[in-house]
Amino acid sequence: MIDEKEQTGLIGLAIGAAVMGLISGQTPINRESLIEELQKLGRQKGDGVEDEVFVKAAQLVSKGL
Repeated sequence: MIDEKEQTGLIGLAIGAAVMGLISGQTPINRESLIEELQKLGRQKGDGVEDEVFVKAAQLVSKGL
């Protein structure tokens, strides 16, 4: 189990990875595309920890926080 500080850092990294994926795919960056990219990345991982991090990151972005 990861602590809250570590999870916060991983969420930031997940959002950064999603942004880099959108940039490399030349996809416009907006809330919807960012959420879709986070969900896609979360499905690609699959060891449980990354899935949870990407889900929480997508929830954070969808709330606009």
